[in-house]
Amino acid sequence: MKNFDPQYNDIPKTEIHCHLEGAIRTQTIIDVARQYQLKIPAYEVSELDRYVKVYDQLQDLTAVLKAFDIFQNSIASPAIFERMAWELFEDCARQNIKLFEVRFSPDWAFHGHTVDWDASLEGLLRAQAKAEAELDMVIGVIAITSRSMGAESCVRTVDWAIRHRQHIQAVDLADGETLYPIGDFVKPILKAKDAGLKVTIHSGEDTPASAVQATIQNFMPDRIGHGIHSIEDLRVVELIKEKDITLEVNPWSNYLTNSVRTIEEHPLKKLFDLGVKVTINSDDPEVLETNVNNEYRIAH
Repeated sequence: MKNFDPQYNDIPKTEIHCHLEGAIRTQTIIDVARQYQLKIPAYEVSELDRYVKVYDQLQDLTAVLKAFDIFQNSIASPAIFERMAWELFEDCARQNIKLFEVRFSPDWAFHGHTVDWDASLEGLLRAQAKAEAELDMVIGVIAITSRSMGAESCVRTVDWAIRHRQHIQAVDLADGETLYPIGDFVKPILKAKDAGLKVTIHSGEDTPASAVQATIQNFMPDRIGHGIHSIEDLRVVELIKEKDITLEVNPWSNYLTNSVRTIEEHPLKKLFDLGVKVTINSDDPEVLETNVNNEYRIAH
């Protein structure tokens, strides 16, 4: 649930794992649908929330990813993308987030309406500049390449991120790790590293510790998105520490995707106690009806 309890809201915070495509306000989806005559299941916030929010634990990560279809279809133009980014930055500022990194997958987010990548990035950068000037925060940008879009998409996304590396700090390989093995993506991701971009990889969310080990061996990432199942093998935990890799942990997301059976079983505290660098993030705050304050509450 959204949380603005002063106990958590008063803490200056960072958030470094947040997908813009999963952080679009329900009212904005309705406004866009009306403006662009898009068909959606309902045109009242309380009704549409039933279709775009995940409130209860689902069977697996794939089931949760299906909730994103309406969000994706709402990204209808660069101007809309700019609005969505600004509203996300506003929501972050309300939680006292001072350093924020936003990530998005251009090939996945923009292909539904054939939205121009460069124009959309320009809109995001305008929202970023305004937020940094008015909301007392610093914002970084991460370009995602989605496994489900294929190897060619990965090459295209990495090349685009390199071209805009003065504005984009890192690339991320995301999407269902089980369905799309990493072999096809190694070469372009390493190209991004060679070009000076940082690298984070979604791994160990709904996959075993061996997947995290393979991710480290193939990519040598700076950070890993989720990585929670590394706890199953202390050798992998030691490898994470040895390579000084930070985990971007998303407790409520991990519960809703059934990556952990119960929230009490979440390994965040164990990983922290073992000396792993862990961070607390919301992942997809609108889809999952959470925010960073709520994630702090859960961790607490």
